[in-house]
Amino acid sequence: MKVLVQTYDTAFQNTAGGVHNRIVRTAEAVRKTGCTVDYFDKFNTIADEYDILHVFMLDISNLGLMKYAKSKGMKVVLSAVVGLDKAASIDFYWTIRKIPVMTTYKLLFQMCELADAIIAETKKEADFIAKHYHVTSEKILVIPNGADTPETNSQMIFDVIGKRCQYALEVARFDKNKNQINVIRGLKGTNTEVVFAGGPDFSDNGYYEECLEIAKDSPNIHFLGWLDTESELLKSAYVNAKVLIAPSFHETFGLSIVEGAMAGAVPVISNTLPILDYDVFHDCLTIDPNNPEDIRRQLEKAMLIENTPAFRAKIQEAFSWANIAEQHLKLYRGLTNESF
Repeated sequence: MKVLVQTYDTAFQNTAGGVHNRIVRTAEAVRKTGCTVDYFDKFNTIADEYDILHVFMLDISNLGLMKYAKSKGMKVVLSAVVGLDKAASIDFYWTIRKIPVMTTYKLLFQMCELADAIIAETKKEADFIAKHYHVTSEKILVIPNGADTPETNSQMIFDVIGKRCQYALEVARFDKNKNQINVIRGLKGTNTEVVFAGGPDFSDNGYYEECLEIAKDSPNIHFLGWLDTESELLKSAYVNAKVLIAPSFHETFGLSIVEGAMAGAVPVISNTLPILDYDVFHDCLTIDPNNPEDIRRQLEKAMLIENTPAFRAKIQEAFSWANIAEQHLKLYRGLTNESF
């Protein structure tokens, strides 16, 4: 079986980005099963030499290749990666879809219709796609993102922040949705150390600088900037963290939560995030992302909790790349009627 992977144009311009990492790791894992997985190169790839086109991201830049693949009899899989915060807009454009005016959402609806299968990372995302993009539930499959246990003996993180201490870690690009600012507001000037790994993206409108300004007189707040996913400093930050904080308002998944828990950190998760649908996270501490005081209280409580080996084992079993690869392979084989 041969699988061709496509995504939006700028996905690989940020090597620390979530979609970039998901594509690379999914491709690596599926290749280990014996399946051929190649990335689409618009200048050289002959698409109809492949059995499956797997598109990552519901983005109109991917529509043309999807149409071509269907015309050649290929099966198309769409990993949607949709935000869950624009229901009203989607519903409005669905109601006017038959008006002879081209809209971005009309093209996104076409993509969902063209796809033979749609992958969501959580049940909440699957339900959102079914309801607002009007996709039959039989066409949607929930497959989470996979993760590796960060492994290193490096103590580099303590050299960078200038002390040995317990700390809470957030790993994310800086934007309003990731909500670093309320973590800073809640923790600045306290005895709780907080480390941020990530920086602004190309569309930043000053949010990163605002966070730096608010934190400038707080020696307990530390900024590492952008780190590559294979960075030894990032691994050191994960492995030595006491708490992994995920204060976002919205996420399709939340990979850093899984990676932090695998590394031994105690997860503290926004009560809005769909990853809480997974049983293994049901008993985790949650926060109101709008409330800096609640964030402070829950982080201080988490600093007194231990991440147990049993909890880490459950995380590793549920989100191992071998498990994720087998789920993809089963989907591919089902679409192409290839026998096991």
